[in-house]
Amino acid sequence: MTLSPDPTGAARRQPALILALITGKHNMGRTTITRKSGKRSGVVKNRKDDRLGKELQPHAAFSREMAKLSNKTNALFLEYYIRFKILSTLSEQMDVDRTLAVVKKLIRKNFPVDQYSLMLIADSGGELILRSHFGLPRREAENGRYALDENVFGEALKRGQYIYVPDVKTAAARYDYHAGNQLPKGAFLSLPLTAKNGRAAGVINLFRRRSNSFSAKEIDLLRKIAGQLGEVLTTIAVYHQTRELSITDELTKVFNRRYFNQRFEREMQRAQRYRRPLSLIMLDIDHFKIFNDSHGHLWGDAVLKQAAQTLEENLRRADILARFGGEEFVILLPEIDKAHGRQVAEKLRRAIENATFPKAETQPLGRITVSLGLAAFPEDAEGAADLIHFADQGLYLAKSRGRNQVGVYQDAEEETFLAERVKNEASAKAE
Repeated sequence: MTLSPDPTGAARRQPALILALITGKHNMGRTTITRKSGKRSGVVKNRKDDRLGKELQPHAAFSREMAKLSNKTNALFLEYYIRFKILSTLSEQMDVDRTLAVVKKLIRKNFPVDQYSLMLIADSGGELILRSHFGLPRREAENGRYALDENVFGEALKRGQYIYVPDVKTAAARYDYHAGNQLPKGAFLSLPLTAKNGRAAGVINLFRRRSNSFSAKEIDLLRKIAGQLGEVLTTIAVYHQTRELSITDELTKVFNRRYFNQRFEREMQRAQRYRRPLSLIMLDIDHFKIFNDSHGHLWGDAVLKQAAQTLEENLRRADILARFGGEEFVILLPEIDKAHGRQVAEKLRRAIENATFPKAETQPLGRITVSLGLAAFPEDAEGAADLIHFADQGLYLAKSRGRNQVGVYQDAEEETFLAERVKNEASAKAE
């Protein structure tokens, strides 16, 4: 029975047949059929109404099926959309942080949760490192490192399967981020980020304060997303590992000569365009051939690796250290002029001289030392080839003066001039 408004303001009763179009929890609307006349009050029920209701039932069933199909389509669209967004990060910068930022945004927008965290396996393999999160307590966010054997997400990673805890308060085991820091009442879901080849990258953890709040369909969708993310992170890791191998010297783990040549060209172009200082150091380990002949290549390799590490520890992150060949290294110092470049070279010389190397006491100078040559743009050279050549001249000068020192191109030029002058004077006297 429905009430229709009367123009006079009074309500009059009209018999009506109301068919609700409902599917699951979703009310799709209703169909109302009202008689224009009828004297009886109460629910309309006669043969015509029954027949009309039966005729309309298939339409209501169709509406329900369309609603179900719409729900499935929306879920499928959401899955493909999220997977596409994650995959698209591969074609951008192959950057892990960029990918994690996209995932965080997608989770926040499409899966209302109270806490979210994404952790990646550390290089050591023994712990997880927090890389992206929201909703975590400050002490959890600040700590950021988790042993694999102390929490539920470590267990999920070991199993290679998601772990869902409908209510952490009633669970048989304690599910903590850390020992002694139990989560409040609610539902917890941990999903490993595992590629198809079985390689694990990390885990995603989701928490809601309401118990039993993750549906089976929701978990299945999140599981697929986690698998997709595992594939992407593995691809990025392999890319960077391959790239690192292509630009890194296998023995010393510093840059190789090919990468140095590429960077040197770019840095030189930038320095020329903006008239910015650029210094170059050529460095050679003194009497290295004597050391190799005396102790063998294995000990020689150990010295090369330790020397490279010592040099790297005494340089800025912006500096480029590369193995140029054999026992020779080259160092590029962007934004460093000649005066400051000389200070850097002297600092490196002292660092090697004071380091403890194996078998160093057998060397002619009683320890492992280096000779260095320095040249700078724009003081000494305007081009890349000249800069390397002049730095090499500085290195030759340092060796000719007794090694374990810094030779500067300007000094080398002056020394050549003086040598020529002495030679000419001696020739004149002979005549």
